[in-house]
Amino acid sequence: MPAFYRELLDTNLSVLDALADTWRDAHTATEKLPKRMMDEVLRPLRDKGYWEGAAAPHAWSLIDDIARQLTAANKVAKALSGVLDDAVADLKVVRRDLKGAVQRALDQGLAVDASGTVSGYITSEHHIPMGQRVYSARYVELAQEEIDEIVRRGITADQNLSMTLMADVGIGTWFNTKPQHSSIDTTDRIGVDEYNAYHRVLAGKDPYPEAKDDSPYGLGLDYVTGLGPRHKDFTNGDRMAELMQSMESMKDIRKQTVEQWEETGEKEGKAAFSISESGKVGAAKKLLTEDLPAIVTNDPDHLGEAFMGSYNVDYVVRGKDPDGSLVVEYTLNNTTSSESALHFIGYYDWLKYAEIADGPVTSAVSQTVTWTERVPSGRDK
Repeated sequence: MPAFYRELLDTNLSVLDALADTWRDAHTATEKLPKRMMDEVLRPLRDKGYWEGAAAPHAWSLIDDIARQLTAANKVAKALSGVLDDAVADLKVVRRDLKGAVQRALDQGLAVDASGTVSGYITSEHHIPMGQRVYSARYVELAQEEIDEIVRRGITADQNLSMTLMADVGIGTWFNTKPQHSSIDTTDRIGVDEYNAYHRVLAGKDPYPEAKDDSPYGLGLDYVTGLGPRHKDFTNGDRMAELMQSMESMKDIRKQTVEQWEETGEKEGKAAFSISESGKVGAAKKLLTEDLPAIVTNDPDHLGEAFMGSYNVDYVVRGKDPDGSLVVEYTLNNTTSSESALHFIGYYDWLKYAEIADGPVTSAVSQTVTWTERVPSGRDK
């Protein structure tokens, strides 16, 4: 939260206002251009027979494409100005509310530092009777909760702005012919695969890579034989990403995500699942009742866990829908090695020495699985 707290207070929002005006001017200036281009340039070229013979149909198709692109560009300009207007209005309200919350905390004698962290009556704490100091802590908690909630609203507006702009412009070579957003409050129209594609583009990656059908069985074989790439990436649409999403343990990962988002206001964080959380007996029970049966039966709800064992995920809250659902991008990094292959027997310090068994055969392989999904938000739902 600290960085975004400062951004909300310090960012010059007039830049976004000016950008909205620019797109609005572009829409006005090009509103009649598609018809003029068709009437004054393209139709005469087509109708007066400047293109004849075998090339004519292709030339006419290009003429129609130009006209459609001008129309699409005009629609996009109108949509973008609406999205920017709505976002700026929301961010200005958030900034006003944030300044108000900070002032209320200060008026109560609390301190708010440059990162938005609230602390107690620092200068006068020794004057407060012991019986009243508990109220000081409670006031700090309430003030921090209010500030965190407002910052969350700002993060949501910022993230939704970036995604609605991306959705309206599109990521294809040509202008989007059907921009769907004139505000930042319609993110529920953006599918999770689209979210995933937009962020892959922003990272310089192929938005829609060819789907990979690798399974835990195949990845395990790569480890055992030492064949194949030593690292593989997976994303939405890949079998491994689908297995990660369907893991029973992801229910708790999603719960951790929502709780951390609501408690801290941080859009980035980590969540974890441990097979040894309930001790060695619990790990053995899970092995016998869930993991081994999943490997035998190809059970999608537990096969991912059987392959991964304990794992950590990084997450980024990419947006929030009108119904309160969070759009979350998860990243799970995993290494299959001699140590991890023995995780079924529990976690012991001596297992780290199992890595010496790795070589040309049983050579460690790693996987990075990144996917985007919608997570219902507890308090906001």
